[in-house]
Amino acid sequence: MLEGLFYRNRRLLILLMALITVAGLSSYYVLPRMEDPVLTQRVARVNTRFPGADATRVESLVSEKLEEELREIDEIKELRTISRSGMSSMTIELRDDVYEVDEVWSRIRDKIDDARVEFPAGAQEPDFEELEVKAYALIVALVWDNPNHVNYAVLRRSAKQLEDRLRAISGTEDIDTFGDPDEEIVVEVQPDKIASLGLSVKQIAQQVESSDAKLTAGQLRGVKSDLLIDVDSELDSLSRIANTPVQFGSEGHSVQLGDIATIHKGVALPLSSLVIADGKPAVTLGMFVRDNVRIDHWSHAAKAALAEFEQSLADDVSVQTLFDQNRYVEARLSGLVWNLVLGGIAVIVVIVFMMGWRNALVVGTALPLSAFMVLAGLRFMDIPIHQMSVTGLIIALGLLIDNAIVVVDEVRAKLHMGMSSEDAVISTVRHLAVPLLGSTLTTVLAFAPIALMPGPAGEFVGSIAISVILAICSSFFLAMTVIPAIAALFADANEDLEHAHWWQVGFSHAGLRDWYQKSLDFLFARPVLGVALGCLLPISGFVVAGSLPEQ
Repeated sequence: MLEGLFYRNRRLLILLMALITVAGLSSYYVLPRMEDPVLTQRVARVNTRFPGADATRVESLVSEKLEEELREIDEIKELRTISRSGMSSMTIELRDDVYEVDEVWSRIRDKIDDARVEFPAGAQEPDFEELEVKAYALIVALVWDNPNHVNYAVLRRSAKQLEDRLRAISGTEDIDTFGDPDEEIVVEVQPDKIASLGLSVKQIAQQVESSDAKLTAGQLRGVKSDLLIDVDSELDSLSRIANTPVQFGSEGHSVQLGDIATIHKGVALPLSSLVIADGKPAVTLGMFVRDNVRIDHWSHAAKAALAEFEQSLADDVSVQTLFDQNRYVEARLSGLVWNLVLGGIAVIVVIVFMMGWRNALVVGTALPLSAFMVLAGLRFMDIPIHQMSVTGLIIALGLLIDNAIVVVDEVRAKLHMGMSSEDAVISTVRHLAVPLLGSTLTTVLAFAPIALMPGPAGEFVGSIAISVILAICSSFFLAMTVIPAIAALFADANEDLEHAHWWQVGFSHAGLRDWYQKSLDFLFARPVLGVALGCLLPISGFVVAGSLPEQ
């Protein structure tokens, strides 16, 4: 009979417990860790520049064209557009029931390209950006420590080198840079010299632009193939720019640009963004990690790369860590795990006091085994370890042992009735299977609305309910398989309940027991009163709920 399978086959019992333990521990070390759940990217921004146009022209010639195309996509929940002089800024938000967003964003990009064809001359290409809904894993700053003039070119090159190193770390998803100024090459012409040559600044700019042509110089045609001729004329250095010939006069005379202008490389002013760290100029880098990566492992690799990179920096530049998510994740998860351990210890202490040390050991076995099964379930469902999933396990802590307590008490009672250990296990499982299943399903249905909640709210708190559901289902499975077998193996059928110590069979007080028995007899004789008293507290809760402050 299946009810006594694990009691008769001790090796199968040990194998099942070992399998659950290995699955849970391996999941604990494999599952990604983060502070908060991952939310689907349902918001994007589209910025389109239209230099020289007022807000009315931007609205009619750019914003409305984009809106007409994007309204054809059913998955869009809301379009918010702000048109101002020279700029159209649009925010796109998808519906909460959209989870496969990559395909939707692809179609939105296609619609933006279709609208781009109808833009007037002068309107630039729309800049599409999906907005991240997760925190940076690490934010570091390259700080200029020299109190003298800041060299943004050095900071910029150092930031680029550091970005390349961090991108090479496995698990890095993306890196944002802030305070990184654009570099530019400035050509300052000397007015007296160009005036003597009969040239204007505009003519010189046109000749320099034509010298930096990106087109091929020609083509050689053959019988079987053609060859493109490309002249290496790219203006990629200050010396090449200085040697650029500038023609003047009707006879085609020329002079080098460096003879009539001063050429230097510098930072584009005014600065588009500025970062100050501890009162010093800096360039910061914010790193995102992939959702399937353990942030603690990635953080250790990133810190090692930072330490190595810092050795190669100039004396004027230093590296500062402004934000490290791993510190918060470890502190938060350590606190939650410690609460879980303390809760488990408190539960065991109470069970020792109420049921004795033997039964406490059996019931206590359900706690780690259920936790391991929850971790394995989270791994199967691709749910990381974060504060929501661990909180769900803490919430379920009291529910985990309910089934085990009922089963252990039933097995002990049947053993004291004179049943054999195997018969006690079989009778207990048959007697309690349906009631415990009904209790489990009731709790599952109570938490199901939270687990099935759509949108960002459901993605954030849904893992709490999923952890609870996994925990109580695991508890029911163990109560029907492992717990009755262990209870029968640990139980002492010959123990003297009347003369045993409290730590052997649990605390018992004759006066309290008699009072409780009389109360039950009184209410059973008056069922209407019993039902009324049972409904008193729930009804009172509904009544006073309306007076609670809303937030």
